[in-house]
Amino acid sequence: MARCQFISRMPEIRRNLLHLWQEVSESDRELGAAWYPRAHRIMVEWAETYGYSIATVACVTAAISPQLEWTRNLVIADDVLAGRLPSIGGVLRMNLRKAERIRDDRAGQITPYFPHGPKVASFACNLGGDYSIVTVDTHAMQAALCDVQANYRLRWQPYSVFAQCYADVANALQIEPATFQAIIWHTWKRLYPRTRKLSERRQWHIVGELED
Repeated sequence: MARCQFISRMPEIRRNLLHLWQEVSESDRELGAAWYPRAHRIMVEWAETYGYSIATVACVTAAISPQLEWTRNLVIADDVLAGRLPSIGGVLRMNLRKAERIRDDRAGQITPYFPHGPKVASFACNLGGDYSIVTVDTHAMQAALCDVQANYRLRWQPYSVFAQCYADVANALQIEPATFQAIIWHTWKRLYPRTRKLSERRQWHIVGELED
């Protein structure tokens, strides 16, 4: 297995995250601290309503999430759990089928359905109430690298490097890792909204990081 290119950058990534922590506003802190508990309460409510375990509900919701905005994610997850056809569009068809299989199997683990999807697996854990795990999406990765152009495809090994750096800094600050990630996510989005990102990008490089 090739050595992950990000391992040598872990000190830099931690420094970037600590620097961003200095930019956190009170609103960023409040929004980030509330995000996962609010999402988890929805999972608990759906588990009670539809008769599935919280883990299954979280896995169904996470399975739908790739490339989908959160409010649409919730609408379609609710439809799937209720046994309805999606009432709105946007979900990838392959992921919708996986979500339906997870529901029908009453699965509590998402990895068998997404063996190469560390972000989806982490998100399912967070939605299920485990805040010791970090979800690293594109915004979280860009924040860690302090680079609005970064667009790496993270498989398990490189993903784990970013997740570990988030956890290291969060633990040093005595904050739950998922909560720290959510606060940084809101801070990065505020500092670099889409319009600013587009104006700062001179070119867009897609670099594949494929190690498992």
